[in-house]
Amino acid sequence: MTGKTARLIFWLGTLSSAAIFLWMTYDFHLQTPKFTHTDKLTDQVVAGKKVWHKYNCNDCHTILGFGGYYAPDMTKAFYRLGENNIASIVRHPEVIYRNSFRKMPQLGITEPETKQLVTFLRWVGEIENRKWPPQDEKFVEAYKLRESQPQKLEKVRRMPQLRTPGTQRGRGLRGDRQPHRLRPADLGRLHHQPPIGASRDNHAAAGRQHADGRRYCGLPDQP
Repeated sequence: MTGKTARLIFWLGTLSSAAIFLWMTYDFHLQTPKFTHTDKLTDQVVAGKKVWHKYNCNDCHTILGFGGYYAPDMTKAFYRLGENNIASIVRHPEVIYRNSFRKMPQLGITEPETKQLVTFLRWVGEIENRKWPPQDEKFVEAYKLRESQPQKLEKVRRMPQLRTPGTQRGRGLRGDRQPHRLRPADLGRLHHQPPIGASRDNHAAAGRQHADGRRYCGLPDQP
């Protein structure tokens, strides 16, 4: 191979790679509004993002691959936990994690900030990101099934009674039924759980009503 031929191959490869890269960048920016649903970027969503940064949620949690890896991924948290369970976890982590190896600080987040954060997480969950994280896709499908075909869920059995911490099936929350073992029809009911109370006098009742959210928080992340 002569020097002229080598230079020709080099320039052809460099220029064609640069052209492909620039075209993909341009196409990405064209597709971004559709994939991220910018038409749904309301003031409430923006305020929720500010709450996310105000309390440094990214130090422990991850969204779209960015953030810490100590706590669960929050990209599809709205579908996985439901609005009320998210509110319970953020407002009363000392109750949710009382018997769990996983811990979360009491941040003192207010009720308006909680609503804004939930709105932000719902918008994040609707971003088209090729079904990431994959382990949460079952929750997304269950939510969409409940929204589009609610009549199908009226005929299924009630969600099984989940054991609370300290029962015979093991210590803590490890003996509870795991989310990936529930049927989509059962998972849809997560979004109808009432928010947990702040009083320590109703721990037992709150534990029964919110076994879903607490069960998830007490288990390691799914593989």
